[in-house]
Amino acid sequence: MEKGFLILIIVFFVVGVLHFVSMRTIKLSESKKTRFRKFFWYFYGIIFMLSGGINLIEKGEFHWSFTLQLIIGLVTVILNLLGKIETKTKQV
Repeated sequence: MEKGFLILIIVFFVVGVLHFVSMRTIKLSESKKTRFRKFFWYFYGIIFMLSGGINLIEKGEFHWSFTLQLIIGLVTVILNLLGKIETKTKQV
């Protein structure tokens, strides 16, 4: 019971921090938001690649799901590098 309560408190804390950060990013200029998005996609792709690669190495045998995860992470990083992952801003 105590272990579950600790996990609940940690989850609430992490969600609160994420909410606080997302509320702060609303007030940033568009150029800073673009840089943060670019950083996010690099971070996301690298984490995805690492997760897939580590799982492939750890299992010691071929798994389609981990290979697909590795490939999706690599494609995400490459597309971000080429500038193909862009979010369009609304024009008023």
